[in-house]
Amino acid sequence: MMVAYMRALADAGASHVPEFRDPFAHRFLNEKWKRRLSKIKEKLHAGKQGMTVAASRVAADMMALRSATIDAAVRDAVAHDIRQIVILGAGLDARAWRMSELAGSRVFEVDHPATQKLKRRHVANFPQPIADVVYVPVDFEHDSLQNALEQARHDASLGTCWIWEGVVMYLTRDAMLATLRQLSSRTAKGSVLIINYHTELRRGLFGLILRLLGEPFRTKWSPTELAADLSAVGFRAEEDSGVADWANRFAIGPVEVKAGKSARITVARR
Repeated sequence: MMVAYMRALADAGASHVPEFRDPFAHRFLNEKWKRRLSKIKEKLHAGKQGMTVAASRVAADMMALRSATIDAAVRDAVAHDIRQIVILGAGLDARAWRMSELAGSRVFEVDHPATQKLKRRHVANFPQPIADVVYVPVDFEHDSLQNALEQARHDASLGTCWIWEGVVMYLTRDAMLATLRQLSSRTAKGSVLIINYHTELRRGLFGLILRLLGEPFRTKWSPTELAADLSAVGFRAEEDSGVADWANRFAIGPVEVKAGKSARITVARR
């Protein structure tokens, strides 16, 4: 819900990424988050400043930049005729509804059954998705990702664009590597893997909030370490970028990059 809220802030114009749009993000929000969004939008439209507006702009920037960078990699994969998209830990992602480039593609949304139940309740009131959406419920503590994808008719002989956004930092390294091995076994030559990761564990106030929510950062990587882990399962890391790079590419105006200085995205290929 918080991630959807940050995307909704960006769509409302709180970010410095003018081309980012997610008109569906606000439709996922419960009443509490909708009220919070409404208050910030009022302040933005009135030209008000202050700590709340400043914090909202930082949050919107971080999410819009991360999303824009991943979207660009997805568009590149589709341009190279990859028509299977697998979103690991899809949450309240709306790419299948907002990215016109996904027309004719099949998007497999992998997530916990409870999360998918919530999402499907929301999207029942959405327009038809641009892509063909297949929900793949997986409880990673008990279920096999490989078997779930097989049952969902993911074709391992065709190219796949794997999206792993906002997930791996919450996993142990062993759990992340185990998942990597499973998806590697279903990855054809020419496929793309997009991973959002962090080089530091979250500390300070935000780290405390994550711990109180029961979702602390558990694992960090350097770009070299992640490239080695990917190489071990047959992927070649080709691009690795951080927030400053994303801002140079997509933002207009000043972006407070310190807030997300440890966040990075790697694009790897098979």
